[in-house]
Amino acid sequence: MKTDAQVVWLVSFSHFITHGYMTILPAVLVAIAGEQSMSFMELGLIANIGYFLYGFGAFPAGYLADRFGSKKLLTIGVLGMAVSSICISTTSSILSFALTYTLLGTFASIHHPAGLSFIARRVEHNIGRAMGLHGVMGNIGLFLSPMAAAFSMMLFGTWRAAYLTYGLIGLVFFYFLYSSRIEGEEDLSFKRLLCTGKKSTSPENEPPSPTSSTKGVEQPKAFYISLALLFLFMGSILSGFIFRGSLTFLPALFQQNITPIANHDEPVVMAGYAATAVLSLGLFGAWFGGYINDKTKYPEFVPAIIFLIITPALYFASRLMDMQLILTTGVFSLIYYAWQPSQNYLIAKYTKKSSHGMGFGINFFLIFGIGSLATSVGGWFADELGIDRFYAAMSLIACTGILVALTVYPLRSYAVDWKRKTNKIFKLSEEEKKGAG
Repeated sequence: MKTDAQVVWLVSFSHFITHGYMTILPAVLVAIAGEQSMSFMELGLIANIGYFLYGFGAFPAGYLADRFGSKKLLTIGVLGMAVSSICISTTSSILSFALTYTLLGTFASIHHPAGLSFIARRVEHNIGRAMGLHGVMGNIGLFLSPMAAAFSMMLFGTWRAAYLTYGLIGLVFFYFLYSSRIEGEEDLSFKRLLCTGKKSTSPENEPPSPTSSTKGVEQPKAFYISLALLFLFMGSILSGFIFRGSLTFLPALFQQNITPIANHDEPVVMAGYAATAVLSLGLFGAWFGGYINDKTKYPEFVPAIIFLIITPALYFASRLMDMQLILTTGVFSLIYYAWQPSQNYLIAKYTKKSSHGMGFGINFFLIFGIGSLATSVGGWFADELGIDRFYAAMSLIACTGILVALTVYPLRSYAVDWKRKTNKIFKLSEEEKKGAG
């Protein structure tokens, strides 16, 4: 249990600071656009590249976590994010900002596949609650970041102070993570990392040795994947678009549609505070999303229920103003952030232990990589049609998410094997269901 708690808190704080890094930009979006005389579309494209790499990098990061060890890779990611954030704070042109922001996105991509596979492999009790705490800490990073960025701008008169502060915090946490010892996990050694390509000796990475009991027995199919997992991945694409789109443009939506904020002397600061208050409600959703998975017999239906509730919330967010808008986005935040711990629980359920890193890597590539398109699309909506129209579009995406999520449970017993010439879709045996990924 002591090891369980240590792993959960290390990974959860990494989640906190990762989302902090990736949420500073929305809070200072208007300030950067004004300083550099850029449109939302232009700045949205830069953010799109960083967010895409945030997702795209999760795919190789998942493979490397399976190969070299989750703790090792997580430590590298924390160090890289800290250094990148400090570099962003020193940029003097939009080009240097773009380059350093892409670097930040690349290192941030390591957290989810490395951190969640760390939990899935090393936590033995109440894994749903562990995923929930992980989600809660990520949400603290989400809602604290706009407030910290707004406060830094007010205190120092520049958006750069937020990136510098987070960078220094990251360096301190890197040392703490680097110094921690977890049974079964190899520690990071830069010398060994550069000089050898040895695979991690973790038990789950060891290939099964042939024994007399396996001789003459038909070997497992070359490659198959659960249909439930495929539809979970489809849901990740839709949810990723909603996550990135709503998060990036929430402060701007408040500046546009909440009268007291629009008329304030410092609308950027006030919008940051308002976004912080709304996003803080996601703490309850994230905790509940993890808790319910340990309690319910049918966790596959939890994402569908979440999509069902956020669909009207997003639609009304596109039409309401002032206090009604605050209440509507509050409902969205309260419910939506239960989705990720629920999804993480299901990804762990439908992938093999030895492939957890790859499963989470694909999942977060789809969430953050494909979902990053929301910044460009949202930027276009903001410039041409208005930010509120973008929220209406996201409600249609959430409606599609309901249908996709409802297919997971009925398809849990089936898989697809691309190596077969005929009958590619087949029913899994009870033994295969335990590791359908």
